[in-house]
Amino acid sequence: MLNSLLEAWNLSTGLFLDGFLAVLVASFVLPAIGTLLVLRKMPFVAVAVPGIAGAGVAFSYFIWPTIFAIAYETLDPPSTFFQNLCAFLFLALGLLWLSSRESRDRIESGAVLLFVVTLALSEILLLDSIYDEFSHRWLHHGHVLSVLESGRSRVIGTCLIIAAIAGFYRRELWLTAIDREQATISGLPEKRWLLIHLFLAGVASGMIVPELGPQVVLGLLLIPATISFPAARSLSGYAWTCATIGIVSTLLTFWVSMIQDWPIAPALIVILAIVSLIHRLIKQRWWAT
Repeated sequence: MLNSLLEAWNLSTGLFLDGFLAVLVASFVLPAIGTLLVLRKMPFVAVAVPGIAGAGVAFSYFIWPTIFAIAYETLDPPSTFFQNLCAFLFLALGLLWLSSRESRDRIESGAVLLFVVTLALSEILLLDSIYDEFSHRWLHHGHVLSVLESGRSRVIGTCLIIAAIAGFYRRELWLTAIDREQATISGLPEKRWLLIHLFLAGVASGMIVPELGPQVVLGLLLIPATISFPAARSLSGYAWTCATIGIVSTLLTFWVSMIQDWPIAPALIVILAIVSLIHRLIKQRWWAT
């Protein structure tokens, strides 16, 4: 047991250090952002946003050889800047369309539609590109273990900026998420703060999905916040709990993945669900006694 822990730690902090640090920081920030989407009763938006960003990245793989013909000879993937650019283009169009819908129910139904369409579009674009032999794996699992130092810096920098903005405006974001009427009375237009929240989720996805993949971002945004919600006793405790679940799940994921040779993304999804459920059951039994 001890040897396996040491082996996993050495691999995570040695050969795969950049990916490990990127996921670790993302696992602290994204679950807290996801709590706002759950409080707004918009879990499908959390599903759709990484999917839209993923479709943008898939589009960058599809169109990159058309812009730079040399890619046909070298099979060089699109530059990270171009992947981010396409991800933000798709996110801008998708979130603009979602924000134009009149009610939360219509936004949620639109998010489901966007997720289904963008997932199908991603598969078609990647499989119809010159990168089809290796792009299918990226579509589902990302490339966590091959993140470079520059990618790690982008993920960490993005998370720190989002955390700083969310922390500075935490009162406004919480109030507009849980009580629209009180927010309006307090002079906080719900629509404007919804756009700000969608902007935060969109920036996170647009910058992080090209590095970690849509599955990792989706799991971190949605799973801890959704499963832990019934066990939340306070709003601040809810966010901190989800962030802690993200950190613990990431550490367990790298340990299990290094030992069992499992892909990081699906392992993280399963472990996030297990840790969140254990926390929920313990909390509910604790209150019952």
